[in-house]
Amino acid sequence: MAARTPLVVGSDGLPQQLQAADTLATGLRFQTFTGTVTGGAGVAQVTFSPAFKAVPLAFVVESWSGGQMICGMVTATTAAGCTVQAMVSQGTLLLNTAPFTTAPNGTVVTVVAIGA
Repeated sequence: MAARTPLVVGSDGLPQQLQAADTLATGLRFQTFTGTVTGGAGVAQVTFSPAFKAVPLAFVVESWSGGQMICGMVTATTAAGCTVQAMVSQGTLLLNTAPFTTAPNGTVVTVVAIGA
């Protein structure tokens, strides 16, 4: 298969050629990290050790703790770590407003980070 060079718009607004994903040398690091919610706001700090060279793509991996689903969203990312807003599932009643609530203190969240 011949190498492809797709065009993308660079930060300067000019077209740039990139190698197709199947031709890139894999210099990417794929790694999982965990963090623990501290306090009552459902926020966990996750540290990337060792730190990435640049800010990686990071996302929360849904998991289970007993009968509760743990999920969330990365709200801020640096090369050294990220901040996660964590949620847990709750029993649903007809009058509940949502099936998820803020994760309590001590909830462990898992994050996957992909970067160089």
